[in-house]
Amino acid sequence: MEIIKNVQQSWELEKKAELVKLGQGPKAYNEILAHLESEIENAGRMTNFDYKISCFMSDGVYQLNRAIEEIIGVSHVQQGKQPSGGGDRPMDTVDVRLANGVRKKVPYGNIELPDMGEDAIIQIGYSNGSKFLHVRGKCQFKFNSLIDTIIDRTKELLNTDSIYKNQTFEINANVEGGQPQIIDLGTLDKEVMILSEETEGALSPLYARILHAENCKKAGIPMKFGAILEGPYGTGKTLLAFKLAKQANENNFAAIYLKSPELLADTLRMAKTLDRNGNGIIVFTEDIDQVTKGERTVALQDILNTLDGGDTKDMNVIALFTTNHLEQIDPTFLRGKRIGTIISMTYLDAGTSEKYVKAFCNGITLEGDFAPVYELIGTSNIAPAFMAEIIENVKSTMVIRGDRTVHATEFLGCVKSYLRQVSLSRTKDSYVSNEQALSNSLKAVLHDAGYFEKVESVVNVALGNE
Repeated sequence: MEIIKNVQQSWELEKKAELVKLGQGPKAYNEILAHLESEIENAGRMTNFDYKISCFMSDGVYQLNRAIEEIIGVSHVQQGKQPSGGGDRPMDTVDVRLANGVRKKVPYGNIELPDMGEDAIIQIGYSNGSKFLHVRGKCQFKFNSLIDTIIDRTKELLNTDSIYKNQTFEINANVEGGQPQIIDLGTLDKEVMILSEETEGALSPLYARILHAENCKKAGIPMKFGAILEGPYGTGKTLLAFKLAKQANENNFAAIYLKSPELLADTLRMAKTLDRNGNGIIVFTEDIDQVTKGERTVALQDILNTLDGGDTKDMNVIALFTTNHLEQIDPTFLRGKRIGTIISMTYLDAGTSEKYVKAFCNGITLEGDFAPVYELIGTSNIAPAFMAEIIENVKSTMVIRGDRTVHATEFLGCVKSYLRQVSLSRTKDSYVSNEQALSNSLKAVLHDAGYFEKVESVVNVALGNE
């Protein structure tokens, strides 16, 4: 390979220049001879190398092999041998899915470097716990700079051309060792989302960064930003977050989705390897109240330190959180520089309910006076997710009739039926027997007096709870 020859020639010219300079200097013949003997010994000396690169496994292995191919060439790289002369063994590979959906088998494990010294080799490993690619092996001393070039090129590819560039992916500690799983957002545009004017206004800082990243940078607006989507269950927080992620992908951002907020701090640190792949990265975390309520835990402190600290200070990262219980979040988490805006996702009012119904009934004739329908919806605390169920029930009457018409009276009846169902479920949820009420009262009194743990079992037995 030409580059290997060039490295060897460059090294030889450098050493030759050193010898010429040495011969012209004041050193004695014996000293020069000793130096030559040392150089002869070192010329073929094998040296070890050991590098750790922070990355996700598939991305790291893929980019390392790209760097090796670019710099050394595949024709000069061989698979490992079986021990004790057992012949060639099947090459270990990793199945990598690229951003365009193509899957590629990438060499993993031991890669021989036959032109870089006897038994020269690159050994590729990965630590799932620490999330780093371990690249070690040995080569002739004169090729050390070539290995450095391969490692530097690998890091450059990770930072500029990651396989996760402009993608949305999920990280789950229980799936594939916490390695990213690509999420297909191709059908997301079909999902109807109607936002109030207040919510649209609160989204402005996010829209500015996602849709106009370069203008924000020119205006000195930092890309690092935190936002919370808060509101009752069913108001569309997760759907909105994924729609923002899709917009971000289309505007040169990557996005990471976390169901488990416990992974947030580690993920933010790992995101540093991706945030220069385009305009930046969005880290979307559900139910952030799970780790930010109550006493200051180690997990919460780690999140706060990561959001505040040097690890993320200069990152182009937008941290997006959802919660059903904003009131439970530790106030220190909500302070400026950590959270730039809180976006409330509310129940449908009369205006948004009209837009919602018309969007879901596109191509269907709405017959009759719908004003009372919209007014009832707007005063009944109905979340969009449940409004969708009501509309499905209304459409079923249309299907039975065999036409494309929905009547206001039918819609009103379905809304009232839903509200009655909700009322019945709340009545059952709130029912407490006399015995349970007494038990709860006793436990509260004993807890306040500091005796609860001592007599808990006695109280439960006496009340028939055990």
